[in-house]
Order: sequence, then structure tokens, then C-alpha cells
Amino acid sequence: MFRPSACLFALATLSLPATAFGLAQSKHKSLSYQACRSAGLPMDFCDEVGAAAYNVDRHEWDDLAAHAQPEVGQSHCEAALAVTGRVHTLAGELRTLLTAPGATQTRESIEDIAKAFGRTLHTLQDNCAHSGVPNAQHAWLSLSDSCLDTESSPDVQPAAVECATAQTTLAVNAFVSAYEGASLKPSSFKMYKEDNEQIALFWPPRGGVCDFLKSADTWNGQDYRWNNDIVVPALETQFYTNLVVDPAAPAADLCAGNPDAIVTAAAPAVDVSQKIEWCTSIKLYCAGKADGTEASPPWDPEAPSTPPTTAQGGGESGGCNLPKHSSSNWPSLLLGALGMSIGWRRRRRQR
Repeated sequence: MFRPSACLFALATLSLPATAFGLAQSKHKSLSYQACRSAGLPMDFCDEVGAAAYNVDRHEWDDLAAHAQPEVGQSHCEAALAVTGRVHTLAGELRTLLTAPGATQTRESIEDIAKAFGRTLHTLQDNCAHSGVPNAQHAWLSLSDSCLDTESSPDVQPAAVECATAQTTLAVNAFVSAYEGASLKPSSFKMYKEDNEQIALFWPPRGGVCDFLKSADTWNGQDYRWNNDIVVPALETQFYTNLVVDPAAPAADLCAGNPDAIVTAAAPAVDVSQKIEWCTSIKLYCAGKADGTEASPPWDPEAPSTPPTTAQGGGESGGCNLPKHSSSNWPSLLLGALGMSIGWRRRRRQR
């Protein structure tokens, strides 16, 4: 239960983050699953791939390279090298798993393959949306969408979803080439699960999400996106090369000594002199941080009201697309319960 005192405590104790947002978790999962199934791979295996892509927002929340974003103080070139390095490492791990003796003879070995593949897909997909934006910029744009009815978050742009869809398809094609090269077949990945088995899905840490949102106040209004006309094909090539051609090929240095190699033309600065006030749905979500509980973030319309598994944080939840301030079902139920004790104003209906 949310308590007024817990809300005040949570809002007073937020700290600056080292965490990231991405495309909605359900979008990571669905893109990965659908491309996997389109390649003729077994449903159970594709479920595992989709879950692995989904769970990066929980298990690797603090690794900004996993989300194609820079750590605090990193340059474009340093951050891009960290992302290509991650793709290099995961592609090499995936190749090792596929070419190992008895690569798909146990359920555990197939799960390991699915997890390495899903984690890679998450990063390739996130780069399409993030393009190297730092947390502060991303948080400002997301809060603006949530509380000011804009549509500026990188995660809601149609071009980002289109890019992520295309990159997922290309990555699955590379995976097919790799397992065929290892003399495996789609049937090799059959996992023979029971009908009632569920894969654990995990929401991102609530405290990390709220700290991320708090970082919006530190953005200076400058656009820090890198040039995805260069970075997207570079990551695609990195994955294919290390997975299919040469696992020893090094991670690509996209700058090669030129610090401006992937910098985009400067966009007009955004006026950030007036900070964005948190709206009710965000305040209510972050109130639970003080209780140490986890909950589905309120920004994904595909998220159910209760998690499908009993694992901590499990559930079909969202990853990044923040809610419009609203009286949609999730905050309305909470507001009804709290209406006699706290004076939140009702907000406009969620779009």
C-alpha cells in the first residue's frame, strides 16, 4: 500500500543515477520473439530469447553500454567503443556456445544460447532509440512526454521502432547462418517444456527508475545523440563478423582518433530553465521506493496489473515509455484508495 509519508520520504531521498531506460520491455520481447519465430525456430526457444531481451532492463540496468548510452563523463567515442565491445563479447560468447561439443544436447545449454542472443538483441534495439543519449537528456524528454503531453522521448519515435525491427531481423539472420555453419537445425533448439511452465520476467528496479527520472534536472538542453547512420551498421557488422566470420575480430573503434567522427550536427538547444514537475502517476510509482517493493512501471500499456510469475519483479511490464499524467486504471485505483488522506489532483486522461 502507498502511504503519504512514504511518498514524501521517497521524493525527498532520490539520488542521481547511473542507470538507463530503453524501448518498452514488452517491445524488446515481442520484436525478439517474432523475428525468432519468423526464422522457423521453436516457440519455447524464442520465448527464452524474448525473455532475455526483456530482462536486460532488470539484470543489467546499471550497465549503460547494454542500453547504448554513455556513462557519466564518457565521450561519444568512449561510449560507442563500450557498445561495440559488448556486441563483440556477446557475439563471441554465442559462437562459442553454438560450436561447443553437444551445443544443444541439454536444456541448460540451449537456455544459455537464448540468453546470450536476447541480451545482444536488446542492445542493438536500444541503440536504434537511444543513439547515445545520456540519461539526463533521456529523462527530460520522457518526463516531458509524461507530464506535458509532448511526444519527444526517443523510445516512442516510429523511426526507432522501425530501425529496431530491421536490426532484429538482420541479427536473427546472422544467428541462422551461425547455427547452420555449426551443423545445427531449427529442431536442435527444441526445449520440450511443460505446457504450464512460465519464464521469469523481471521489472526494472523501482529505485533505479526513479533515480533516472530525477536526473532530468541535470540536463543542460544540448542534444548529445550520436550519428546512427554510422553506429547502426557498425554494430550490425560487429555482430555478424564475430558470430559468423571471425570470433577473434576486435571491437570496432568508430572514431579512430577523430573525436568528432560520430557526432551529429548540433540541434537547437532546449530551454530547460523551467524544471518539469513530476505528475501524479510518477509520484505514486516512486512512493513505493521507500517500502523496498517492486512494481510494474506505469508506462507500458501492455503491462498487466499483476505479474505472471511469483519471482521478484516478474511480469510483462514496460521499459521506457512513460505514462501521460492521467486517470488511467493504474493510478486511478491508487488515487481512489488515497483520496480521503492525500489531496492529489486528478489529471487528464492517458492517451
